[in-house]
Amino acid sequence: MTGSTVAELDDGGFDAWLGVWKAHTLVIREVERALRSAGAPSVPACEVLSRLAAAPDGRLQMHELARRCFVSKSGISQLVTQLSKQGLVERQSDPDDLRTTYAALTDQGEQALSTYGPVFLRAVRENFSRHLGGDDAAALSRITARLITGHGEALETGEAPGTRPKALRDIVTGGTDPAG
Repeated sequence: MTGSTVAELDDGGFDAWLGVWKAHTLVIREVERALRSAGAPSVPACEVLSRLAAAPDGRLQMHELARRCFVSKSGISQLVTQLSKQGLVERQSDPDDLRTTYAALTDQGEQALSTYGPVFLRAVRENFSRHLGGDDAAALSRITARLITGHGEALETGEAPGTRPKALRDIVTGGTDPAG
């Protein structure tokens, strides 16, 4: 593509990317605002808590947590340090491999997730989901799955169309339907 002109590169794909970027920025801004208003941790902090809650034994190796949260190793270290100071997570060593460190959800972290998970889910619904109609969510899931795999990342359960991860609502409610 060397030597391509701007006119040749400015296509519908660029417009789609620009729309995704703008939508992401606007939605995250509003979700962060809702979390702040409720005294909840930030979106990245909530992501860490929910990833740990969904993990076996409530813990993940630091490098795996960084990968799943799309954060650098230094970024995840800073987040875990911040959450540790709040008592929401703790670092654990592996007695068999001293090079391995885990981040583990504490009881206080589980309680915070139960308290603030509904705030997060409502903010996502209000600022994202309610704007999707008909088959939009399924189509968007298929498109993002193609983008993720196109960049060499494996899909996690819930990213592949037709699959669902351990949902945040299940983590928050302990798998029970709060309405029933």
